[in-house]
Amino acid sequence: MLVSKGLSIQQAVRIIIEENPLYVTLLSSGLVNLSALARGIKPLVDSMIGKDTKVFTIVKALERISMNYKLVNEYPDIIKALSMAEIITYSGMGEIEIALTEENKEKVFKLRDLLSATKVHFIILNDGNRMHVIAPLMYITSVCTESKVDEYGMVRIMFAGKAPVGIVTFLVQVMKSNQIVAKHVLRYDNDIYIVVDREKTPLLLNIIEKLRTMAFLQASQASK
Repeated sequence: MLVSKGLSIQQAVRIIIEENPLYVTLLSSGLVNLSALARGIKPLVDSMIGKDTKVFTIVKALERISMNYKLVNEYPDIIKALSMAEIITYSGMGEIEIALTEENKEKVFKLRDLLSATKVHFIILNDGNRMHVIAPLMYITSVCTESKVDEYGMVRIMFAGKAPVGIVTFLVQVMKSNQIVAKHVLRYDNDIYIVVDREKTPLLLNIIEKLRTMAFLQASQASK
């Protein structure tokens, strides 16, 4: 990246955006929280112009740049795969961490058997020392009565074929650019599972739907 102390904030922001394919894609499609992006690139802007800048000023620069962009998709394989994927949402999910000790053996078996018997969707992560269970909150609390369990939403993206290369990194970056911090982003076979705070689930679904729509919008532009 070229650095010049004579750059204006607008010029510095444009260089940063245009050298990052993700930023170009998100900014051109309106799929980014400008304040979050401004805070993220502020250290680079400060370094490039040689002084402290205000987030508000960077936001204004981003707004001006976005108005001049037509829809750009630097991730055609990922966007196309998302457009054809099936999306399933699970609400009222919880997560519990249980140490795999002799003392907890009965609890572990009871929770696992309950979840299997009820045929609900759940995820178990086991590192040999601890077991993380992501499952409907009501079933976790019925077994782990003494534990406080937070509520999450889970989005499952089901691809018809193999999940595209780079999809997890792409989704994490898109979420970060929209002030969503995922509790988990898990890849299993052809599916991606994203676990987020309950109140962030609608925003995540909206972002995924906009990404899916990009493929059709770009195809429409190309046909004109």
